[in-house]
Amino acid sequence: MLRAGQLNLHYSVLMVLIGLACAACNALPFYFLASHLGLEPLSDIHWVRYLIVAASFLAFANFRQLVTARNIWWLLGRGIARWIWVLLTALLGLIYIVHDTVISPDTGRLVTAWIAIALPLQLLCLIAGRGVIHRVNNTAVNRRKVVFFGMGPQARTLYLRLQRSPILGIEVVGYYAAAPMPADANGTTCMPTYLGPQENAWPRIKANEFDMVFIQPYGYYGQELGPRVFDRLHDSTASIYMVPETRWAEDVTLSSIEIAGIPLLAIHDTPIIGVARFFKRLMDLLLGGLALVLLSPVMLITAFAVRLDSPGPILFRQIRYGERGQSIHVYKFRSMYVDDDGPLRQVSRSDPRVTRVGKFLRRTSLDELPQLLNVLAGSMSLVGPRPHAVAHNELYRQQINGYMLRHSIKPGITGWAQVNGLRGETDTLDKMQRRLEYDRYYITHWSLSLDVRILFITVWTVIRGNNAY
Repeated sequence: MLRAGQLNLHYSVLMVLIGLACAACNALPFYFLASHLGLEPLSDIHWVRYLIVAASFLAFANFRQLVTARNIWWLLGRGIARWIWVLLTALLGLIYIVHDTVISPDTGRLVTAWIAIALPLQLLCLIAGRGVIHRVNNTAVNRRKVVFFGMGPQARTLYLRLQRSPILGIEVVGYYAAAPMPADANGTTCMPTYLGPQENAWPRIKANEFDMVFIQPYGYYGQELGPRVFDRLHDSTASIYMVPETRWAEDVTLSSIEIAGIPLLAIHDTPIIGVARFFKRLMDLLLGGLALVLLSPVMLITAFAVRLDSPGPILFRQIRYGERGQSIHVYKFRSMYVDDDGPLRQVSRSDPRVTRVGKFLRRTSLDELPQLLNVLAGSMSLVGPRPHAVAHNELYRQQINGYMLRHSIKPGITGWAQVNGLRGETDTLDKMQRRLEYDRYYITHWSLSLDVRILFITVWTVIRGNNAY
């Protein structure tokens, strides 16, 4: 039975070899440079080399983008981001393991020379590894021919990605359907070759001309599968895959999971359960408490500034939706004049309701600092989907399919959408749709490392002050 996230042995071995090659590209230059500078036999610096080996292997032995990336420059950018962790590991090793030599001029020359040599070698290793995988997958014995039964939106997306990913060694022959599929709503006509109705497939299926077959379980646009399709496919040697082609899953990213030994397709789920939930809460308490202590002088000064700038309370309290749609009270420093008249509307650029101090607070996001109290109380997290006003939630849940799924977890002070530039006013439905897509990505792909990454990026984003007003 296929398990969720299972990798076949072919790609597992290739990725292990890539990880070993990357470890060599980083560790060998470090060894030769340390020996050349006379550092290798005089200290515990060899332990740093072992750390580099381990960090390089862990960083690149599971580097799936090496196969899935369709743009080499994007791939190299992701490779550099992973290599930075190797660099940080080496620096921490020098500081904590061989701290007696870290102040040596030779150590500085070692690190500088190693970076200048190891990083280019690392990138060349990734390019070479990608080339090797491409060559292996496209040999005569490994190249596979695939055919589709039916051609809905998911199947079309799969076809386009296969066309842009020759590294996979998969050749799309065409598709069978009752009739050729029309262009989509955007006028896109990029389609595989139409091979005719299903009956035309059986002689070729019986002759084992295809290595892979993609079928849809319930049909799409009336493309129902015949009653004997599975019987005929089982009488072939092709690998058979189901494309989850249903209207209710058009805009949803599906993933496979297993519950009680039964494989399922998850339309929406989150890994923030059990132990993972405990560690996320622990990080909220530790970092949230530390931030509250360190930023308390800033919060005190901000409170005085808000009080002196305009009449009204220092803190603004508003009911918002929390985890599972439960109502919570969210705190902020008041950045607007007190006005209970008129319907609730989002703050826009140059909004006259914003006070003089409020403009600075919103631009620097200092108005959000009281939400650290929400984090410590447990109603919010440091990282998560940003909570919106109740009126806005009720509006968008009627207009955007799946909007309320963003409330599957606790809301956060910052989030994946915010560090990707989706801050400030959502004055169009498209902006809110994009924010929802990033929120749902975070919910389904959560990890502690992703939280740390978002927190680091948030600091830089706040400094720049983009889209906040």
